[in-house]
Amino acid sequence: MPIKIRPNPTIPDHEVLRKIGGGAYGEVWLARGVTGALRAVKVVWREDFEDSRGFEREFEGILKFEPMSRDHPALVNILHVGRSTDGVSFYYYVMELGDDMTTGQEINPIEYEPRTLRADTHQASGVQWDTNVCIDVGLRLAEALDHLHERGLAHRDVKPSNVIFVNGRAKLADIGLVATRGQRTFVGTEGFVPPEGPGSAQADVYSLGKVLYEIATGKDRLAFPELPDEMPTGADRKRWLELNKIICDICEPRISKRKISSAADLAEALRRLQRGKRRRQSGLAVWMTTLVLAGFVGWASWEMLKDGEWVRSLMAPPAVVAEEMGKLRVGSSPEGAEVLDVNNVSLGTTPTSFIDVHVGDDYFFTLKKSGFRHVTLQGKVPKTVLTEPFPLNVTLENFSPPLVGGKWTDHLGNLYIPVGDTHESSGFLTRDVWNQFAEATKLPADTAEFLKLSQNGLPTEVALVTGKMANEFCLWFRDGGYRAGFLTDDHEVRPIVETSFANADLSERARRDGLKPFRIQVRPINYGEITISTEPMGVEVYMNPVSAPADRVSMGYVSNTPLPIPKVKPGDWQLFLVREGYKPLVLDLKVGEGEKITKSVTLEKSRGVVFGKPWENGIGMRFVPVGLDLMVSIWETRVRDYDLFVKETNREAARPAGFVQTPDHPVVNISRKDAEEFCVWLTNRERNDERIEQTRLYRLPTDLEWSLMAGLQEEEGISPGWRDARKQRVYPWGVSDPSSGEVVGNFADVTTASTPGVSIDRTIQGYNDGFAYTAPVGSFPANIYGIHDLGGNVQEWVEDEYSKLGKDLLGVLRGGGWNTYQQENLFTGSRNAVPPIFQDVIYGFRVVLAKVPPPKVE
Repeated sequence: MPIKIRPNPTIPDHEVLRKIGGGAYGEVWLARGVTGALRAVKVVWREDFEDSRGFEREFEGILKFEPMSRDHPALVNILHVGRSTDGVSFYYYVMELGDDMTTGQEINPIEYEPRTLRADTHQASGVQWDTNVCIDVGLRLAEALDHLHERGLAHRDVKPSNVIFVNGRAKLADIGLVATRGQRTFVGTEGFVPPEGPGSAQADVYSLGKVLYEIATGKDRLAFPELPDEMPTGADRKRWLELNKIICDICEPRISKRKISSAADLAEALRRLQRGKRRRQSGLAVWMTTLVLAGFVGWASWEMLKDGEWVRSLMAPPAVVAEEMGKLRVGSSPEGAEVLDVNNVSLGTTPTSFIDVHVGDDYFFTLKKSGFRHVTLQGKVPKTVLTEPFPLNVTLENFSPPLVGGKWTDHLGNLYIPVGDTHESSGFLTRDVWNQFAEATKLPADTAEFLKLSQNGLPTEVALVTGKMANEFCLWFRDGGYRAGFLTDDHEVRPIVETSFANADLSERARRDGLKPFRIQVRPINYGEITISTEPMGVEVYMNPVSAPADRVSMGYVSNTPLPIPKVKPGDWQLFLVREGYKPLVLDLKVGEGEKITKSVTLEKSRGVVFGKPWENGIGMRFVPVGLDLMVSIWETRVRDYDLFVKETNREAARPAGFVQTPDHPVVNISRKDAEEFCVWLTNRERNDERIEQTRLYRLPTDLEWSLMAGLQEEEGISPGWRDARKQRVYPWGVSDPSSGEVVGNFADVTTASTPGVSIDRTIQGYNDGFAYTAPVGSFPANIYGIHDLGGNVQEWVEDEYSKLGKDLLGVLRGGGWNTYQQENLFTGSRNAVPPIFQDVIYGFRVVLAKVPPPKVE
């Protein structure tokens, strides 16, 4: 294959340095962002695909994956997705950069070589990894796959070179092949692809099994199921054998023999092994395993006999002594639908013959019948198949849209004649059909008149209406046709009003008001196209129709320029263009049928926030970035900030603290509701002042966001209460106890002990921060992000409820306060659970500036 010579890609807001990787599905480049941070950029070229459908399908996959990539610690974070400046040549996505192969997190752009699982195994060729490390890597990646699979996506190319290390932890990368589960395009790498092919959740699990085989044995995946050249010894031997049993299960070529059928099942098995628990199995399986292990230990001449028949027998998956088999039959109403299995092999038509199945197996069938929508049936075979056949029956939904050149009958039974690429009703709308519309929409009885005519050789009554009511009928008709499966999103319905109609029997009212008969025309929508380019590039575009009938759902569209927007329905549209640091721009466009509109606009700079850079807002609050989507106030909200809020909203001021507070002290006696109302006020004020866009807002941080900005990188759990009970023994400033003498924040100290009502035993012994009560914000050292007072001064409200259990609603406060002295409450992960309406002289808050999540595009 000839080498393709391509220019270095141009990536907005990034300086492309050099190519650091590549393959059949794209190139990876090292780049430096505007903040100076080094990033990895994957570039996927259109010319590497046989057709545009494959290219666009992969692009759709990465768009779906981008928001969820940051929701799991074992997935490489996608920071931005975009297209080439011409919108055609390539798409790209910007990722966090992995560790260097030799220097870890210290990156030299000239010498950088990413640390991947493949690079590690090549560097230690033939060497088995520590069993505990294998289990840890496998568990992280299994949980990452489960995260993908739960959201309907599959990775499709799990292999060692697609596992990178970030801060020393394994993460699943190269999501360029992520797609909706079930897509059968053949991708993947030999040896990692299961016999049934890629594209399913179970195929990803199989691939991960081969990855684990390579690091657990030091052998190539094609050698599976050969044992390693040297078996582990001592206590590790039993643990390794348990891991090997799991690997043999998920890498079993026959799907029906795999007892671990999902990433969640694999994660649970590895989690149990990590905790020292045996894998769940039947008593018979335990005895079989014991016999195998006893026989294995009895062999003393491993090196001499390792290639013998007994080894292959040992490594074969355990025989199923008593399989739980049953039968399944697929049926449909109406009958006669073709049934295809997971490999697209036909199993006949409904009702099918009985199909042999195993309890717990996954089933996946697709039913196809002309005139009906395709249906997918999937799930697990229940235990009821042991006593009687399992019937899988489905009612097929009609799907009969008009086909170009052929006659068509609509959902109301009316006949249509093909006219070019459109279809027109064979006669005027009749009284019977109009009455269905009038009854459904509760129209007054006199909205239409009716006239007796002969149509197609038969006497009938036709409806006479105004042009406006004819349009209303067509909207109602289209909705009904779509729901019944006779029309698609790509069809529109229009009235053909007989404006020249004349008849001696027309009433005086019909002549006066212009009541006319009409035919129905059904045709494919002649979409237009809008192409938007901007200076600067990377502008967010929000798109909605200027007006829409009350029963229509407005379409939302979000992407970044330069941007081609295909399939735009003819009509009036409003585009809202937004970029941080620039004034928003509104474009009103009228799109004609088949019209292609190209617009190039320049945005005017503003005083607004630019995410990723330190910034000061309109009332003097300072913010620093934590990640790409969050700006955090470096201080707790001050008295001066809250006083302005009180003044401009004419609300009641916070209760006096009872001690001296200057404008630069943190405001106290604040409930969570008070803090949330401050955020709403500040959001509206800053939007009106054009400092933040409509797509940005101030709010309280979430519990996990607060942990992240305080240095806890990977907290997990279902609620703040769950995390509170499992918190690490670390402080916001590190691991040293504050009683060691270093001044790290404003807590209960010897100065506090000098105030009325506070005894010395309720302070940190020997600690002196110099403040009896609150301290001016920023009085103590900031953390690595530049944020002050995440430990001490005042406790800070966050968004979350403390627990998902129990009847009482409890809010969450973080960070301790000026009266905190107990070690348990000094830890970064400590939470205080109190009703959100409570106020106290130790309760304050800190705000963050965040992006409003974009609307979902269906």
